[in-house]
Amino acid sequence: MERFNIIRNHVKFYNNVQVSATYTIPRSALPSPDLASFTHLIHSALRETLQSQPILNVVIEDEGTPQPKWKRAETIDFRELVNVTEHDPKSNPDAWLTEGHKEQLDRVDEIPVWRVRIGVQASALSATSTTLSFVLAFYGHHAIADGVSCGVFHKTFLDAMNNAVAKPSSITTSPLFRPSSSLKLLPSLEEVAPLPISIWFAIKQIIKAFFYNPVDPKNWSGPPVASSLPTITPNLRTFSLGPAQVTWLLQKCRENGTTLTALISVLTARKVTEMHPSYSHVAGVIPFSFRKFSGHSSRAMGVFVSSVTPYFASERNPPRGYISCASTSADEPNQTNNELWESARQTRHFITAGSASPKNQMVGMLRFAPDFKGFFLGLFGKKRDHAFEVSNIGVVDGGLGGSEGKASFDKVVFSTGLCVYGDPFSVLVASAKGGELTVSVSWMSEVTEEKEGVALCQYLEEWTSGLAEERR
Repeated sequence: MERFNIIRNHVKFYNNVQVSATYTIPRSALPSPDLASFTHLIHSALRETLQSQPILNVVIEDEGTPQPKWKRAETIDFRELVNVTEHDPKSNPDAWLTEGHKEQLDRVDEIPVWRVRIGVQASALSATSTTLSFVLAFYGHHAIADGVSCGVFHKTFLDAMNNAVAKPSSITTSPLFRPSSSLKLLPSLEEVAPLPISIWFAIKQIIKAFFYNPVDPKNWSGPPVASSLPTITPNLRTFSLGPAQVTWLLQKCRENGTTLTALISVLTARKVTEMHPSYSHVAGVIPFSFRKFSGHSSRAMGVFVSSVTPYFASERNPPRGYISCASTSADEPNQTNNELWESARQTRHFITAGSASPKNQMVGMLRFAPDFKGFFLGLFGKKRDHAFEVSNIGVVDGGLGGSEGKASFDKVVFSTGLCVYGDPFSVLVASAKGGELTVSVSWMSEVTEEKEGVALCQYLEEWTSGLAEERR
């Protein structure tokens, strides 16, 4: 999977994945109330973070070859990786986060394939309050981090920040860091996880990929992939639910025997088919963590993920193998929604079944691919696989409610940038423990109209907040 993602970025088919968090730290952590002192604190916390996460210390060697390799960086200059900007951490994050998605992860053989973007107000640095807030966004190459791992970055960084807060004398002024030669990379998913593939599953996938894969005329997945490498413009809209709303919404899901991920998947399918009434079928893709099979710890950074693909139909009596996402003009969040919850239960069962075993996972097929570059270039002009993605990295513990005088974070935002062959809509979910839940909707201007991306975000906000209010 690492090789797949490295080559995908090399041919400019993908850019980065991101998780941000809004931090609050005691002002006493800053030796002086200025930007230089704040930057030294950030660099010092990053230094300790890199000592805990080996994958953040590497560059890519032979990126454009069939066999790229990791290489430990000799020296890392944080000034090349960290961008501190003027930004109010309490303001809407959409435009600010989108700017980071536009930046290419270049010079991969010289500097590590991640970036940190920080938003802080200069006026706040010299204020008289006892705390300072800033937002930190971690953008990672998908070969070093999946969404969960981007959340792990923040937990590791928070630990490092609290160590610096507790011991200000450890804060250094040098932006340079030399990785230890004793740091060893964690084994990849393929090296430690059993990925058995049955002969019939393999034959089926080979036939679909190279010989015969019938197109469903009722299926909508957006326009075909461009015939040549396009310029991609990423877009992002977010909304957040407060802690009380999150509690009520999750309780509502439990009472109806389903999960938030399944509910959002059905709602997304509903809105997509509503916006494209000439089609009645859509496919979604739902990633899930593979750590329970690979044995990687909850604090490990890497790419440990697979996915399932549920199919939805807007018919009330869908074909076999499809889940109904039918709705009527009378559907409202505060009405009885038996059909919605039944579809959400079916989606949950589908996800549970598809993620119950490491056998016959699509990630297991990657080792049989002879030419990743040829695979990606062969996608030009082809039909897209899915209409949307729904990915939920769950709850990230930012230490809210902990000891006074310690750093903490809340408002976690999970988002993704450009993907040439990607789905028209990406719906990504993340929560801060004891804080807000944030849903992001991403799309590309060259694939999806802005009015549709905005409409989907508004629809999801209306329904999730409405269902939470219904529970009260």
